Amino acid sequence: MNLIFRKARILVVEDEKIIAKDIESTIKRIGHESAGTVSKGEDAIRVAGECHPDLILMDITLKGEIDGIEAARIINETLKTPIVYITAHQDEDTIEKTKGTNPYGYITKPLDDRDLNTAINSAMYRFDVENRLKAAEDKYFRLSENAADMIFSQDTAKLNYRYVNASSFRITGYTPEEYYEKPGLLDNLVHHEWKEQYMFSKQQVLKSSITLPFEFKIVHKSGREVWLNQRSVVVKNSKNEPDTIEAIVTDVTERKIYEVKLEETTQKLRALSNYLQRVREEERLYIAREIHDQLGQDLTVLKMDLSMLGKSSAKTAKEKNIPELDKVCLELKEMSGSIDGIINKVRKIATELRPDILDKLGLAEAIEWHAGEFEKRSGIKCITKVLEEEIQLKPEKAISIFRIFQETLTNAARHSGATELKIEVAEKNGWLILHVADNGRGITEAEMEKGSSLGILGMKERVLILGGIWKMTGEKGKGTSIDVRIPLR
Repeated sequence: MNLIFRKARILVVEDEKIIAKDIESTIKRIGHESAGTVSKGEDAIRVAGECHPDLILMDITLKGEIDGIEAARIINETLKTPIVYITAHQDEDTIEKTKGTNPYGYITKPLDDRDLNTAINSAMYRFDVENRLKAAEDKYFRLSENAADMIFSQDTAKLNYRYVNASSFRITGYTPEEYYEKPGLLDNLVHHEWKEQYMFSKQQVLKSSITLPFEFKIVHKSGREVWLNQRSVVVKNSKNEPDTIEAIVTDVTERKIYEVKLEETTQKLRALSNYLQRVREEERLYIAREIHDQLGQDLTVLKMDLSMLGKSSAKTAKEKNIPELDKVCLELKEMSGSIDGIINKVRKIATELRPDILDKLGLAEAIEWHAGEFEKRSGIKCITKVLEEEIQLKPEKAISIFRIFQETLTNAARHSGATELKIEVAEKNGWLILHVADNGRGITEAEMEKGSSLGILGMKERVLILGGIWKMTGEKGKGTSIDVRIPLR
C-alpha cells in the first residue's frame, strides 16, 4: 500500500457553505471521498463520532459556542483522527493555540488544489506512519514487559532510569517504581567484593561501540546473593557523547551454582588423577629398582656361576681328555652370552620404567638423553637445546614434566610423519618452558578438539595439575608445535 496516495474519507468543517462545497468538490476531484460537510463545532464532534472519517479539514474560526480548536481538542480525546486546520491567515498566536490539539497541517484560504492535495497526503502519510510506529512500540513494550530478563534504560550522567520493566522485581527484589525514585539503584546493589570490577566493566561499556557482556554479583532485596549477566549498548547524543545505557540483565545464579559444583568436581578428579599418577610413578620406581637391583643381580650371579662352571669343565676336559665336555663348555659359553642379552633387556626395561639419569643428573639431562634414545629408535632427527645449569625441581614435578615430554615424542612418532624435531628447554621469568616442534603434516583443529585423543588429554591434564599453561598449534604441511609452561614456584 502506498502511504502517500491512499484514498481517504474526509469530513469538512467550514461555516461558509460556498467554501465548504468548493472544498468538497476539490476533494472528490483529486481522488478522495467526502464524509460530508458541517458548519459548527458541535456538529463536527457528533458527525466525527458517527462516521469515523479518515481525516478532518477543520476551519479554526466557527460560528457557535465551540470553535475549531476546541472541537479538535474534544475529538482528539475520543477519536484518533488526524486534523488539518483551515485558516484565513497563519498568525503565530493562532498557530500556538492549535499545538495542544496535535495538528497534522495547515491550509490557508483561498484553497489551491495542489496545496490541498499535498496537505491531505502529508497528513495521511504522517498518520499512518505514526500508527505503525505506535503499533511497533506497543508490540515491543509488551515483549519487554513480559520478558524474563530485566530490561532498563538509564541516563549516563544523572543515572536516572528512563525505563525499567517488571522483571526487575523478580531479579533484584525492587519494583520499577523504586528504580525511578532512586537513580543508580542497581549500582548500589552490587556486592562489595564486585564493586571495583563492576565499575571497571561499566566504564569499558561506555568507551566501547559494541555490546560488551559482563557478570557480577548483587545483594537481592531479600538479602540473598544473586549472579547477574548484563549486556549493554550505549546510545550517544548529537555530540557523539554517551547519553543512555540500554541493557538486558539475566539472572545466572543457577548456572553459577552448577559452574562451582562442576569446578569442585573437576578439582577432585584432578586431585585423584594427581594421586594416581604419583602412585603409578612410585610403583614404577619400585619395580624399576627391583628389576635393576634384584633381577639384575641374580642374572649377574647366574652368569658368574656359568662362567666358573665353564672354566672348571674346560680344565677337566683338558686334564682327562673327555671330548664330550668340550661340547658342554661351548653350550655354557652360549648360555652366558644369552644371559648378557637378558641383562641388557632388564636394564632397558628398568630405564624405561624410571630413567635413573633423571634422579642422578636432573630433568634437562634426562630430556637430552631420552631425545637421543628416541632418535635411535625412530629415525627422527632430534635437535635439542637444554639449559646448561640444572633447575632444582621437586622429584614429582620433574617426573611429570619428563612424562609430558615422553608423550610428546611418542605422539610425534605415531601421527606426525615428521623427519625432524626441535626440542628446547628454557627458564624465563620464573617459568620452565618446554617447546617441541616437528616438521610433519600439522595437526588439525578437529584432531586437537577430538575427545578420544587420550595422549593429548593426558599431557594437558598433567600440565594443569602442575598449574601450568598448555598450547598446541598446527599448520597444514608445516608441522605441529607444543608449548608447555610450568611455574617453578
